[in-house]
Amino acid sequence: MFCSSKFKQDLLRISVGSLAAVLALMPMAAAGRPGNETAAEMALAPSYCPDTMSYGKPGSVPDNPSPEAKRWVAVMGKSFWAMHHYCWGEINRQRAMRRGVSPVIRQGLLESALGDYAYVVNYAPDDFVLAPEIRTRMGEVQLLLARPRDAEKSFAKARALKRDYWPAYSHWVEYLMKVGRNAEARKLVGEGLKYAPRSRVLREQNRVLSKRRQAIAAQPGDSDASSESEGASTESAEASASMASPKQ
Repeated sequence: MFCSSKFKQDLLRISVGSLAAVLALMPMAAAGRPGNETAAEMALAPSYCPDTMSYGKPGSVPDNPSPEAKRWVAVMGKSFWAMHHYCWGEINRQRAMRRGVSPVIRQGLLESALGDYAYVVNYAPDDFVLAPEIRTRMGEVQLLLARPRDAEKSFAKARALKRDYWPAYSHWVEYLMKVGRNAEARKLVGEGLKYAPRSRVLREQNRVLSKRRQAIAAQPGDSDASSESEGASTESAEASASMASPKQ
């Protein structure tokens, strides 16, 4: 049967698009190693990733760890043997946020990342040293997937595990500011500063929220919660700029 070159290209485009759509709609589950990781991607991943079970020296498994893996096990305990999933999630998250990635592909990559993060938190105990970080990362991805209720739970869990882990406050505060829920944002940033008073990000968010409140108080008429949302995008962008760096 004769098939034109254009027909074959259209068919391939439809097949690839359909596959991406299916992957994007799959339930949250660990999806496997991303593959073809570049040096640049690995450089942005956590420093322990090259030593995890997926990337480390051949044969480096719990019963026969490499010297590098032994060093990380001493820090993380046996949960280190699940951390290759977190590394996979971080690679997929990087890829999802690249410019030019289609919405369907981006959703599929974020779903995969979320599944790998969930794998680790389900494997590791709550007192795992990196549990707050991973729970916070889950919240970030859930916000990117437009699931704020799930994100709120993830951030709250991270804060409960480590009260002074400021990113678990700042990311949710940023969201609250963007949607105009300023009273909730002020309350949460105040709580965060009580436990992490040196956090530059929280201090900047507190400054922006205070400035916004003063501006509303200076306006005539009611200064209810709906009025607080005015100018939220401008002020939130100001706070977001301060969060470009993870430093406290």
